[in-house]
Amino acid sequence: MRNEPLSIEEWDLVTRLREIPDSPVRHELIELMQDLVDFVCDPRCPDAQADGVPCLSLALSCEQCQQTIAVIAGLHRRLRRA
Repeated sequence: MRNEPLSIEEWDLVTRLREIPDSPVRHELIELMQDLVDFVCDPRCPDAQADGVPCLSLALSCEQCQQTIAVIAGLHRRLRRA
């Protein structure tokens, strides 16, 4: 765990999450967010080593990173249409 202060975006997410009443919807959202963060943190890069991936950014053109971005973008589009 890092000891860095939260960014404005991170504070916004935490604050908005805390505003959601305790309910099955909130629990499902938390599970989804945890799974999504796990998915993004481990893009299953074929070049990954024990000390991490060879690139410094998921924004590079690696095929696996691009697939990860596509999954997230697809989910985002579906949410905006709902």
